Amino acid sequence: MKKNPIRYHWLIGGLCVWLLCAWSVQRPVTAARLVSVTDSLKTDPESGLALDQQLPLVKGQCTACHSSKLILQSHFSREKWIERIRWMQRTQKLWDLGESEPAILTYLTTYYGPLETPFDGRRLPLVPPTWHGR
Repeated sequence: MKKNPIRYHWLIGGLCVWLLCAWSVQRPVTAARLVSVTDSLKTDPESGLALDQQLPLVKGQCTACHSSKLILQSHFSREKWIERIRWMQRTQKLWDLGESEPAILTYLTTYYGPLETPFDGRRLPLVPPTWHGR
């Protein structure tokens, strides 16, 4: 008895179309979630930091030594930011910020303060994908 290879082609093709549809349904949800977060705050195109009057001061003091990505991924309280600055001064040769320190701390806590969810210094957990339509 001879098997019909065309039947398997239709089965594989149908499965591929179904998987493509399932994948495309999941993509817009993630993209919409990311857009809503980034649209709520205007950012500097060069550094990604929040636009504010203190931005040049923060860029000058902070990004002279490290990438702005370190700021973007951190969400600390004022006390924790002070602790980080003191650590950088102690171990990384950061200079004394002088009179600019309060303005920098206000900027950092305003835009990169604690999140609603607890943050322990590591990246946030990945959002698990939803595999069903509920």
